[in-house]
Amino acid sequence: MARGSTTGGRKTNGIVIKAKVTSSRILEIGQNGVKTEFSDKGTMSGKYRGVHWDTVETQMNIDGTSSWRVKFIQMTNKGDMLVGEGEGTGEAPNSKGVAKLKGEGTIMTASEKLAELNGKKWVCEVDNNIAAGSATVRVTFQ
Repeated sequence: MARGSTTGGRKTNGIVIKAKVTSSRILEIGQNGVKTEFSDKGTMSGKYRGVHWDTVETQMNIDGTSSWRVKFIQMTNKGDMLVGEGEGTGEAPNSKGVAKLKGEGTIMTASEKLAELNGKKWVCEVDNNIAAGSATVRVTFQ
């Protein structure tokens, strides 16, 4: 959507990312848990639309909780590129294999159309379906 677009009659101040795992690696196994790396690709909707790619490094603890770091690239369907990074934590997965995650970071762009996002902080809530290798990420810009 274009800047200042609306959803349900209100301006959107964020995006929703629907992503699927494209590759994964086990980096370390130890007494504290397992360190992994996942690459994801998906689509974005909301404040802008386009494609999202990321790499997430995760420390999965023995109790099921986790901490993670992400680096991402986004390309809007209008040709604008955004990049960013962040980190967060996650709860243990529920009986359906879905873990709730929260995080925050920053986003950068050279796009004049999206200049108000340059250097802005973002926060997210994630439904990470570990069994299906998919995630829904709700991002709000601060």
